[in-house]
Amino acid sequence: MARRELLNDIKAIIEGLGFEGNNSHDTMTYQCNVSYPSLIDHKNDKAHFLLHTPQGTIQIVAKWQEVNGTAIEKLGHTVLDAVRTEHQKYLVICGGNKLVRRAIDYLNDHQNIAPKLEAMEVHELEDKLEEHLFEYD
Repeated sequence: MARRELLNDIKAIIEGLGFEGNNSHDTMTYQCNVSYPSLIDHKNDKAHFLLHTPQGTIQIVAKWQEVNGTAIEKLGHTVLDAVRTEHQKYLVICGGNKLVRRAIDYLNDHQNIAPKLEAMEVHELEDKLEEHLFEYD
């Protein structure tokens, strides 16, 4: 699987749950590649997906790590980004061949400072979104 495949898998899950891609911000719609101000001055970060649900918005970020490198430093930035999110949930979908489990554990271990943050592999996303969609029924 490559990064593009991970993003396609996320999109398929989102659309499979009934979300429709458009910029209206209506309930059960989603947007792709939404820019917002970064923690670093004069830079922007991107939410790969922003879902508009009946319970609020969910930011989804995909992290792909194919080789060893600066993964933990990048994940540290992700934790700090999740601390300040305006959305109800900040989901990080991790993929790749290197450090996936370690990345998920690292992010989830920091939920005490970023309670909206939750990291997972793509196969866990559908259940997590269904849980969110139906938590107030």
